[in-house]
Amino acid sequence: MHSLANTSRRVAATPCRWLRRLTASCLTLLAVTQAHADLLARIRADGKVRVAMSAATPPFNYLDANNNLVGSEIDTARLLARGLGVKLEIVRIPASERVTVLLERRADLVLSTLSITPERERQIAFSVPYSQIPVVIAAPQAHQYNSMLDLDGKTVGILANSSNLTSLIHDAPGAMPLEYPENTKMLAGYAAGEFDILSAPQSLVDRYNRDKPKRPMVIQFMQSVFNIAVGMPNGEKPLRDWINDWVVANLRNDNLGAIYRKHHGGSLPTTIAPADSGKDARKDAVRK
Repeated sequence: MHSLANTSRRVAATPCRWLRRLTASCLTLLAVTQAHADLLARIRADGKVRVAMSAATPPFNYLDANNNLVGSEIDTARLLARGLGVKLEIVRIPASERVTVLLERRADLVLSTLSITPERERQIAFSVPYSQIPVVIAAPQAHQYNSMLDLDGKTVGILANSSNLTSLIHDAPGAMPLEYPENTKMLAGYAAGEFDILSAPQSLVDRYNRDKPKRPMVIQFMQSVFNIAVGMPNGEKPLRDWINDWVVANLRNDNLGAIYRKHHGGSLPTTIAPADSGKDARKDAVRK
């Protein structure tokens, strides 16, 4: 009789324990979901926005003589933080980690010459473009290349995980990419004679030659021109909508144009123009 009573209590207790465990699991899942559900609200609650940026693509982002991070994108990040009404926290990363840093939630945004590509769109979300970056093929003056077809069988120094790497693999499948984690290391490799052909932003080539290196390079041809935008984690619609409206407003009032002229010595490309409204801009943004 005693054994039967104990058995009854155990049977009755089992659903209770199961229910408690289920409730605890649901609460944990809810907490995680809420933590990621509205990044815009969390940024404002924390009073800071974490913006990931490289420091090796002048004049967009680079270190000055005093080792301070400067360039058009650091000014853009400051302007964006002021628009949010929060402090700016820069998360320094190698350029090859611009997508990874968002996937791992080590930063809220990436503002670092991040071009919009179909491959990246499958992993992260983008704002509407705020600028463009031309990418060129360069080599010593004695070399002559006219198109991607001329790169067949040739070693090409290039930034790892970059849009120009994806373009190179697609348009010159016979080329042999030599990947570097950061632009500074890639330029050092070229200077040391590790390779002869370089795929890089035109501004990077111009800055390299300006310093009168022992091994200068000549632009051979334009590889591509990429639109660049603010990157953010997927599923953050309130944040993406706010940033889209912010980009459009600051293109229209010329704040972004003034930053570009200050650092690049010319005007923003005419193809980077504000839409008629934030709503129209969002129609062109990546929907995630």
